[in-house]
Amino acid sequence: MASASLANTLRRSLLIKVISKPAPSREDMASVIELTASKIVEALQAQSMTLYLVEGNDIVFKHVYYSPSLWGGDKARETKFKETAAKLLTLKLPVGQGIVGKVIATGEPVFFRNSATQAPMMLSMAQTTGFDVRSMLTVPLKTNVVIGAIQLLNKEPSADTNCQFSDQDLSLLQEVAEYSASLLQRMQDPKHQLGADDTAKFIARLTNHPLVTKAEEIVIEDLLVESIGDAIIRREGIFPFKRLSPNSVAVLMTNPLDYAKREAFQQATELIIEDIHVASATLIEALVKKHFKNDAKAGSGEGDIDISKVADVITSAYTSDGSGEVSAADLENEDSAPVIQLTNRIIEDAYICGASDIHIEPMEKDLVIRYRIDGLCQEKLRLPKQVANGLITRLKIMCNLDIAERRLPQDGRIVFKKYTKKNIDIDLRVATGPMNHGEKVVMRILDKTKSTLPLPALGFSDENLARYRECIRQPYGMILHCGPTGSGKSMTLYSALGEVNTPDVNIQTAEDPIEYTLAGINQMQMSRAIGLTFARALRCYLRMDPDIILVGEIRDEETAQIAVEAALTGHLLVSTLHTNDAPSTIARIGEMGVEPFNISASLVCVCAQRLLRRVCKNCKQPYEPAGREKEIMEKALGWSGQIFKANPQGCPLCNGTGYKGRVGIHELMINNEELTEGINKEVEVAVLKRIAMKNGMKTLHQDSMLKVKMGLTTIEESLSNVPPDLIT
Repeated sequence: MASASLANTLRRSLLIKVISKPAPSREDMASVIELTASKIVEALQAQSMTLYLVEGNDIVFKHVYYSPSLWGGDKARETKFKETAAKLLTLKLPVGQGIVGKVIATGEPVFFRNSATQAPMMLSMAQTTGFDVRSMLTVPLKTNVVIGAIQLLNKEPSADTNCQFSDQDLSLLQEVAEYSASLLQRMQDPKHQLGADDTAKFIARLTNHPLVTKAEEIVIEDLLVESIGDAIIRREGIFPFKRLSPNSVAVLMTNPLDYAKREAFQQATELIIEDIHVASATLIEALVKKHFKNDAKAGSGEGDIDISKVADVITSAYTSDGSGEVSAADLENEDSAPVIQLTNRIIEDAYICGASDIHIEPMEKDLVIRYRIDGLCQEKLRLPKQVANGLITRLKIMCNLDIAERRLPQDGRIVFKKYTKKNIDIDLRVATGPMNHGEKVVMRILDKTKSTLPLPALGFSDENLARYRECIRQPYGMILHCGPTGSGKSMTLYSALGEVNTPDVNIQTAEDPIEYTLAGINQMQMSRAIGLTFARALRCYLRMDPDIILVGEIRDEETAQIAVEAALTGHLLVSTLHTNDAPSTIARIGEMGVEPFNISASLVCVCAQRLLRRVCKNCKQPYEPAGREKEIMEKALGWSGQIFKANPQGCPLCNGTGYKGRVGIHELMINNEELTEGINKEVEVAVLKRIAMKNGMKTLHQDSMLKVKMGLTTIEESLSNVPPDLIT
């Protein structure tokens, strides 16, 4: 049992290195060789272990181990073995010489036991090594080429195996050699990359899930795949192939340890993943293409067309001599097939990439399409400038805006299900505005299949979570969330409502737009065109017997006055505001004309928040901060120690960025007697901040440093979003 446990530890430690580390350096080689050698000796109880690597035309000794059982208490014999080991590490053998040379040349293992037929070989080896050799295992270190070999001699006498290795030992050694070879090959040759199939094989072994290498190995239920649709499958990278019960399925995944994708898939499909098979990303992509190759698209009778192909058609129309099938004039017409295809493809592609916003920006010479993914804008396409009018007009038609008005900003909404036959149930909040080179359009993607996250998953520290939960259970008062666009304010409010949403509570919301549909909650969509504003909705709600009211945003004096009035008359009101931090929210409401004594009387708490990119769990690199970084950590937390930084090369799981996903940071300012007194006296924001900090408020900077300490993000990411506090 102990040997099996060690074998599993060895497998896991090597596999994790193989899978997660994108570009091991040559400096890592000694540590990998040491790890491999020590664990092999421990797992297989070998008396002697030698690891060889091929360097040019020579075989070089890289590690030599002799067990103390070879010399017992004989000091002279111990010295002799140590001298032999040191001498061997300086030697080089010609390629092809001896047993090791044969194993490296053929790529096949050699396994000897002390039998009559192999006795001469054992005797010869005994003369060379200086001890009786009863069993020998030599296996190649092999990837696409053989780069070396591992040789073991004799089991320890304490293993009760007559010092002989077994077939099981051979299998384990071959498996370990496979992982070590992969790592060592990448250290010797930075251009060597682990193939998708090898990655899948290693992940399957690490996670103990079945491996699927060919589509023929499984039976795929076409109706199941069709009912879920390619949008969810592509976005999450999870391919369902068999229904196990009405509510559960068996799926293919590249990485079964990606629990975020598993959860997102289960929420989107309302199906439980009960059985996982590992497959390469290449195989999953091939299956998706095979099953959805004939998907029709709304607005065109064409099959599935890649965004880059549509872009190529459009670009070539402007660079050709006019003899092509598509003319430049067609592409300025919002009803032409290429423009309709391009519009749909941009939205679909952004959704599959996990973007939160799509930016369509006319520049001086071309049209730039950018997506915001994990908080950062990334350029996706550049198109000829002439296509801008057709594309933007098409988007305006989709959200019923005035296509003739190009001088003023406009807001609208696209219900994308009307324009696609794909299983993509999203709405887009659209904003247009005149820029110096034409109209710019920004679309916020609102995924209706996504549900809210529970409060503990939003990144609250334990202390802030406990205090915030007390606040949302207050019978009346005002709870405000502040921060810039895209900082997660709405998600936090929805999560809070989900926690207090019970049949005995009446919750009413006024939103523009409704981002998430919550069961059991009354939600109202604002419409400025007909005069349905936040203020009007609030007046209506005060006559509808609410317990909790959510107002999407407080942006003007009228809404602020009615919100405070509602909070002062026995209702719990939650809303959002655009301010930098929690204390400055007080000044912002005051600027809207609300009296200070009304603010202090109604306020329960203010929560300022931001979203920081999570450092990738698989490839983050530990280090000890020094200099300015250490000072910042010590000043914020009174602590300094090992933290993590992003890997510049990234890994396959984070698409080479070093970051994957986001985590919230929070500044929770809870009202109290001292704060109420300060608000009533209209003291400066800095004074309010000192009062709040004295009463236990952790600033955004302090909370961001706490996330750095916990290994969730990096100092660079933290300081790029929140500067250090000026107030201490």
